[in-house]
Amino acid sequence: MISKNVNSLIKVSILSSLSIFSAPLFATEKTIPELVDAVNGTLDTESREAGKKVKLRNHAKGFCTSGVFKPSAKINNALAIPLFNQAEIGVIARFSLGGTNPHASDKGAGRFMSLKIDGNNESLNFVTTNSQVFFASDIDDFFTFQTKVKQGAEGKQWLIDNKPDAKAFFEHIDQMLPSSSFANSAYFGVNSFLFNTYDNQITAGRWIFEPVEEKSTLSQVQLAHLTDDFLKEELLTRIKAKPAMWNVYIKFAEEGDSIDDPTILWPESRQHLLVGEVIINGSRDDEAATLQCEKSIFNPVQLPKGIAPSADPILNARAPAYIESFIRRL
Repeated sequence: MISKNVNSLIKVSILSSLSIFSAPLFATEKTIPELVDAVNGTLDTESREAGKKVKLRNHAKGFCTSGVFKPSAKINNALAIPLFNQAEIGVIARFSLGGTNPHASDKGAGRFMSLKIDGNNESLNFVTTNSQVFFASDIDDFFTFQTKVKQGAEGKQWLIDNKPDAKAFFEHIDQMLPSSSFANSAYFGVNSFLFNTYDNQITAGRWIFEPVEEKSTLSQVQLAHLTDDFLKEELLTRIKAKPAMWNVYIKFAEEGDSIDDPTILWPESRQHLLVGEVIINGSRDDEAATLQCEKSIFNPVQLPKGIAPSADPILNARAPAYIESFIRRL
């Protein structure tokens, strides 16, 4: 448990970095605390204080494990990212479900994977989901979506009737089937980043994690024989015998593709570059970084030299929102 003194030091440090976000973001009236309230469903003082007491957070149901990232031997022929000069880099992974319920059922279709790749001098974090489609292109629509879905069926129908991006998102996830494991799910970074190429150009791309194992989904009959908590045990048991592995790609944009809107999918015909391989094997599960993973933040704009965030407002709101949520749980 973190001591009160350490808690205070952490809070002072983070509040200093957060102060620039106290004003509204971009062309919106919404602030970072308001966005966190929308996600948590704590839009009034009473519920907000109650949420702090129970350490309310998004992706509340999840667990951490570890492994390594091995960059492709040829990656430096394409990109100028010094971090990828290392032959092998340690990984901390958190697998989770969406939402604030720590007792949510694993039988839904949503799967999330966050990664910290900590090199000798730099780090690279990922925040990914098994859905390629995002539900909002700007901060106002993000806030509206989060508040409306908390209203249940009526709020969802309002979004379908009034927000085309939300409608497309619901249509996409309604077609998704639950995977049988975190290990055989593909994961996508819905936000775009800017990458330095070996010939001093800058190109936009999005992350894709393709499982090495064949993808497998579960029928309703199969789900009926599983508990609501099967995913954690399945993965941790699996990696004792054989690592879970993903090939990591960057999907590059072409001229005319929308870079700053996470609701717009780029065609599958776009170039894919193999960056490396994530291998989750539990090899660092006894180390402090893994054991304390739940007390850390996966910051998608913590980037090494050669990678920069795009102007996507959703991407650039993530880090301060994660910090605000973290502070409330101290």
